[in-house]
Amino acid sequence: MLLMRHNQAFWDTTVGQQILTLDLIYRKISDAQRTFIDSASQHDIELACPSGCGKCCHGFMPDVLPIEADYIAYYLLSNDKVFSAAEAPSLQIASSAENPSPCPFHDPNRPGENCRIYPARPLVCRLFGYSAIKDKNNRFSYRLCRYMPAPQGLDARILDQDTIISKVGALPPLMTDFAMEVLSLDPSQAAERKPLIEAICPALARIGTTLQYCPEPNAA
Repeated sequence: MLLMRHNQAFWDTTVGQQILTLDLIYRKISDAQRTFIDSASQHDIELACPSGCGKCCHGFMPDVLPIEADYIAYYLLSNDKVFSAAEAPSLQIASSAENPSPCPFHDPNRPGENCRIYPARPLVCRLFGYSAIKDKNNRFSYRLCRYMPAPQGLDARILDQDTIISKVGALPPLMTDFAMEVLSLDPSQAAERKPLIEAICPALARIGTTLQYCPEPNAA
């Protein structure tokens, strides 16, 4: 998912190793979701967001762990060309009258592509709409996003484990499993979860400083 542009010195740092591991977790989520969606399609159940929707971003501010913020910061500083490492320590990002969404990376002027950091989006954003929780009986429960059109072949919008298996043929990824897997990268970060708008500037400073000492290959 990430463009690995920088040399081995960056990836040998603690934060570089954590970013790589988080990238693998994100890939596992995508693969699990694709298996779930493809299995549903094979059972004539089409699970898809409405074209050009993006309503899950409206009025929503994701909370993130420091490693999630670091992943986003690396994406911005190395891929997006919007920010530079030198600008990171003093960068301020905030919503505005033109963009009332609390998320600093929500762009209301791009319907269907509202997320400016979609490839690096946080865990909760990746899991929304295509993941399950456990019910009081410790069994899978899957709820369609309220904006998803009701697929033919489904009689309800909340599916229990037996219905998921019989109707879809595969279980969706479990939200808590991946949340714990991300937290396991550094359990000491458990109490450091913050709204993205608060977490991103310190992360940009951290990653920006690290990248200054690990220049890109062939850099002058």
